[in-house]
Amino acid sequence: MENKFCEKSILRNESDVEQFFVARLLKDLRYKDTNILTKHAIPAYVIGKGQKRQSHIPDYQLRIGKTPVLIIEAKHPEEATDKYTTEAQDYATVVNRGFIGKNPIQFVLTTNGIKTELAKVDENKPILELDFDDFFDTNEKYKKLVSLISLNSFKKGTPTAKEEIFEFRTPDIVELKGVFKQAHDLIRRKQKIGPKKAFYEFTKVLFVKMNEDKEIQNKIEAGESVSIDDFRLSVHKIEQTRDENWINTLFQKYRDDLESKVIKGEKKRIFQKDEKINLSPSTIKAIVEMIESFNLRSVEDDINGKVFETFLEAAVRGKELGQFFTPRSVVKFMTKLARLRIKKDPDSGEYEPDTILDGSCGTGGFLIFALSDLFHKADNKNLTDQELSKLKQKIREESLFGIDASEDDIVPITRMNMYLHGDGGSHIFLADTLDKELFIESGMDNERKTELQELNKLLEKQKFDVVLTNPPFSMKYEQSKPDEKRVLEQYGLASLGGDLAKSLKSNIMFMERYHGLLKPGGKLLTVIDESVLNTEGQGKVMQKFREWLRERFIVRAIISLPKNTFVNADTGVKTSVLYLTKKTSPSEKQPKVFMAISNGVGHNDAGRITDEKEG
Repeated sequence: MENKFCEKSILRNESDVEQFFVARLLKDLRYKDTNILTKHAIPAYVIGKGQKRQSHIPDYQLRIGKTPVLIIEAKHPEEATDKYTTEAQDYATVVNRGFIGKNPIQFVLTTNGIKTELAKVDENKPILELDFDDFFDTNEKYKKLVSLISLNSFKKGTPTAKEEIFEFRTPDIVELKGVFKQAHDLIRRKQKIGPKKAFYEFTKVLFVKMNEDKEIQNKIEAGESVSIDDFRLSVHKIEQTRDENWINTLFQKYRDDLESKVIKGEKKRIFQKDEKINLSPSTIKAIVEMIESFNLRSVEDDINGKVFETFLEAAVRGKELGQFFTPRSVVKFMTKLARLRIKKDPDSGEYEPDTILDGSCGTGGFLIFALSDLFHKADNKNLTDQELSKLKQKIREESLFGIDASEDDIVPITRMNMYLHGDGGSHIFLADTLDKELFIESGMDNERKTELQELNKLLEKQKFDVVLTNPPFSMKYEQSKPDEKRVLEQYGLASLGGDLAKSLKSNIMFMERYHGLLKPGGKLLTVIDESVLNTEGQGKVMQKFREWLRERFIVRAIISLPKNTFVNADTGVKTSVLYLTKKTSPSEKQPKVFMAISNGVGHNDAGRITDEKEG
């Protein structure tokens, strides 16, 4: 048996259906190659509800220009088409949400070659069902199919330019990463500035975009009508206002809104009071054109964060700053090893997430993964939507704390990183964690004074469940420098030999500092220079420290990391992950210690990514 396209016997698998049936059908319907997107070129979207939510990519998306008009699912001849029609409808619904002013996809087509269904996106039953032998020019069902979904049929219904449809959709992570990289490269090329400065300027545009998308999303969720004129961060609006500085005007509005919250103590500073976007109008317009159609508020916080982290690694990390940043794979491993908890308080019945501190937080990598891990655990608590929202708000605002003594421009980037990941509290402080007094220097501006006073009060009353950290390896505090001597004198470790030591490595001092900040039984997971742990060679001088450590902590695990772990930070220091718990009493006994050697961390000796498995 055959129809106008092929013999029935050659349809043996899904590939045959695509090659011998669908491809020929599309040609007969007058579609050209430029109208057809196949699976590898179609963005993935999350469809379904609750436990059934899943990422999905259809087999075909047909377009006229940039506007999608039809979704097609092609399946194995023995597979039922019903399930896939529903998936196609769900996918089309998500795509349609991304277009303001019209739902461009009206139909979905599902076929296994033997049976073909055409359904409207918003109706349960197919409007047309065709068998294999219905595909002839004289067949009434086929004539009906052609009249509904041929290229000419869709062109008749394609909106004119005057109708002004604006695409506003959820991008997938691969697309988002690619566009962010293009934007960063464009800024560097057009403005002739370095990667770090280009990155910082892009975050300002991103800050406007996130706030604008929030306003649009709120309107959509409230059931209000939205038109192209509501998209203020758009090329359309720039051209409509004829104001070269239009986007900077928006930035200043949101900057001032944030400033009022900074003054009230509700937020930490990301931008300076009089800061603006230091990019030319043409550069800003080009970036807006790249990102205007993306709905970044509908992207899951974790996705936004992963994209930002990838962008951040390329723009800021490594040799340019001369700082050690922890590889993503190591951060993820340590966070999983910590087994963060969300416990139910027996008295109040409220869920209480672990409190997590990183006293040398850099750009916030450990805190980001901790946030994601706690969110995942919250999602698995079988809570109502209201209970889950309340718990996630508590995680955002009460669980994550970071301190860093880096230059001023790193901490704002860290706060922006947390902001994009959905952290509402932004407890990120610019301070020296090792200074237990948090000394306020004369001449320090009032805002910095207030921040240090706030941190001091916090650390006086707050004890943490978990510390996740990678403190600097090579930095020392020296007795010969008065400001560092003042800090040294705060540490019992500095006087283990009797007199105050001439110098002490900061990673050793951090161990004492974290002991004081952890709850009894609290967990400390840190990257540490192996010379501190070794009993041979230079490690002998650390014997007294190791005795001090064993008196106060239980050693749970030591995992040796490869020598190339920090090659991207231009160092070959041999390190280990050290997992300790603070003793609940001096008599607590040391159990057996888990010890292991890691052979790889996902990059080679040149620092290039070799493998990074999600888990």
